[in-house]
Amino acid sequence: MHNKTVSYFEECLRLGEWLSEADRRALYRYLLESNKENYKAQANLLLENSSLNKRIANGEVIYTLQSNQVTYKARKIGSVEFSSEMRKMQLMGIQLIDTQRLRKFFAQSDVDVIQNFPLPGENQESEGGICVDTYPYYTLAYYANGGNPIKGIIKKLRTNDKDILTKLRTL
Repeated sequence: MHNKTVSYFEECLRLGEWLSEADRRALYRYLLESNKENYKAQANLLLENSSLNKRIANGEVIYTLQSNQVTYKARKIGSVEFSSEMRKMQLMGIQLIDTQRLRKFFAQSDVDVIQNFPLPGENQESEGGICVDTYPYYTLAYYANGGNPIKGIIKKLRTNDKDILTKLRTL
């Protein structure tokens, strides 16, 4: 029997709903930085085709662009039905800005899908519905818990994910 070392990122793909809020937030930042070029290519495909399908962990995602609004739905790989719309974002119609915003949207959706459809692991998945954070990590509303954006800026500046990000970056 081999005792293979598993990276923290691979562990996150298996933890799903057992990821802490800090882990999910750091995972978002890690995905945003490590998939920069991949997300940029995906954004261009979505802007060009108005639709994009992809997989992450044990989930499948379909993005749809209609009237400058992007939405996504997800399902467990092998399932027949997609979830209802999980998130949406209004785009501006300026490709450079939309591409940057879509990169954040893709990173957030990847975290949402990892949380809900992890790879099989030691922790048992609950059979409940889809769970996502109310406010996405790319908004100040997340840091302000929907309240005053000034408080959100202050909390964002004080938030330190350095230790978890270091673990994620280590192979």
